[in-house]
Amino acid sequence: MTSTELDTTGTVQRRHYRTSIPDSAQKSLDTRIAWLWNQRFGTIQKIALESDDVLDKTATTLFLQAIMGGDLDSIALIFKRLEGGPLIDEELLERRTLRV
Repeated sequence: MTSTELDTTGTVQRRHYRTSIPDSAQKSLDTRIAWLWNQRFGTIQKIALESDDVLDKTATTLFLQAIMGGDLDSIALIFKRLEGGPLIDEELLERRTLRV
């Protein structure tokens, strides 16, 4: 689960996937979703497995369900959270589109 890259000295650098969402993207569930949107699938899996933060797990589960399960409700919810303004969690519960 690492990528390798040659540097200028000819040695191989190993890069590991992140294990948590950075503090700058941990303001809300929406900021986590926006940050995860630009990450590799391996990063999402690694954060889902190793993060202790409940909101990190919620956001990564939403992505994993959308990607691996092909769940159209999860995909629609991700797009709503990315394109629209922030939604209160109670509003989402009333809409019954939250399938995490």
